[in-house]
Amino acid sequence: MEELINEKPLNKILLADDNERKIIPVEGTRWGELIVPAQHENADKTNEGLRVLVVASYFSGYQLFEVMKACERKYPNRLNIVGLVTDDPANPNARISAKKRIWRFYDQKEKLDQERAIIESALTFGVPCYSGEVKTDYFSKLLKHWNPEAIVVLVFGQFFNKEIINFPGYGIYNFHPADLANHHGAGPQPFQDMIDRKADTSKLTIHHITESVDAGSIVGQSPPVNIKLKSGDHTDNNLLLEDKMMEPLDRMAAKLISELILKKEAGKSGKIDTIDFDGFFAEKFKKKLMLPIQSTKYQNTMPELSNDLDFFI
Repeated sequence: MEELINEKPLNKILLADDNERKIIPVEGTRWGELIVPAQHENADKTNEGLRVLVVASYFSGYQLFEVMKACERKYPNRLNIVGLVTDDPANPNARISAKKRIWRFYDQKEKLDQERAIIESALTFGVPCYSGEVKTDYFSKLLKHWNPEAIVVLVFGQFFNKEIINFPGYGIYNFHPADLANHHGAGPQPFQDMIDRKADTSKLTIHHITESVDAGSIVGQSPPVNIKLKSGDHTDNNLLLEDKMMEPLDRMAAKLISELILKKEAGKSGKIDTIDFDGFFAEKFKKKLMLPIQSTKYQNTMPELSNDLDFFI
């Protein structure tokens, strides 16, 4: 397992999949690198429309990125994913609070597999990926080069400085699986908070990012999500809770990105302040969210997009 603690195993896999990709070591960062797709990967990408940077990792981050890709495929001239910034959980030098966050439940190979999956998702779509520190001169230059108008974040282990937070004119938005409106679950262990409180339900929250952890103003929340088992008991399995709490993610991400696109096309500036997700979701879907957790064993598989997903533009 020792060979898994640096970038070589991942790089070997990425280059084996396509040897025309470029892997660029980054000066001034203690871990990570910039990975550039081959020129032929998604050669039809228009690079037009709202410029969005995705900052995400893990299964749910992969799901968020896939939603963004699906939206860009449907509206190639209205949305442009300019980059992916992701955690590097298989690298012990990465300062991403791995021992406190969801990564603590996985071994090195599983971390490597998950990191590979989201990076491959980006590269095959013609999107470059950065896996290093964000509070560095290098990333500052990279951010200016990518020039995102909006940033969306899910499962990321680094703090952002004011330069990053204030950069996108249309705002920076974090998806957090906890009911922040009622002061529950802020920080890196929202599922442990649910376990400790023996909560029956919770909500997926989108909020603006500030320099304080999960303290930015709330943009919107999902309807209540049932987080009990079919037996009526509470679970102490963080992974089951994470999987259940991500059920509204597809629709909430698609709605947010649609609102941002429409705002830009209307010639308006500034971030989105509020979205009424409770009024937006159909009653049928609200009832689905209130179904109990169906399994007592977590399956380590990459999530698929909802079959009935729409993009509401």
